[in-house]
Amino acid sequence: MRTQRYVPMRSILLRTVATAGVLSVALVAPQALRLIKGFDRAAARRKNAYRNIQLALWRLERAGLIRTGGLHGRRSVRLTQKGRDKVGNLFAAEYRIPEPAFWDGKWRMVMFDMKERRKKARNALRTLLRNAGFVRLQDSVWVYPYPCDEFIELVRAHLKSGVGEFQYVIAEALESDLKLREHFRLI
Repeated sequence: MRTQRYVPMRSILLRTVATAGVLSVALVAPQALRLIKGFDRAAARRKNAYRNIQLALWRLERAGLIRTGGLHGRRSVRLTQKGRDKVGNLFAAEYRIPEPAFWDGKWRMVMFDMKERRKKARNALRTLLRNAGFVRLQDSVWVYPYPCDEFIELVRAHLKSGVGEFQYVIAEALESDLKLREHFRLI
């Protein structure tokens, strides 16, 4: 049996608004919903889907992530700055580092020391590193085997972090790296 990952309606709508720029009343029309897989089933399910979309839009607007409006009988939805930031966080959390065909034998390490007042940024950094595939070596030392310079720059910009609290090191070797090699399937 296939398991499906639950994705909240709010995330789906935020991504749609970010990608499309404008979400119009066509989304609520049955013809447009046929384009979205799984929505065009029975009338009862369609009615429930409309209700879920309306509720999610209302919650997003109440949270200050979108602004709704419209002209000439058309409804439009636009992202606010807070919504753009939220979408940036969603995309950052799902970023994957492309893996080359062959390992160059070097380890990439990220070391950080963030003050308590930057606790949210520190936790966000841990989440980003874990989601990108890094492995925790110690509390604030994470390791990855493939080049990830672009990812590090994106993380630095996303967290508004300087070089002082966040170090990126490329090492030729690590002592006792057998478990890491096994984890990354490099053996």
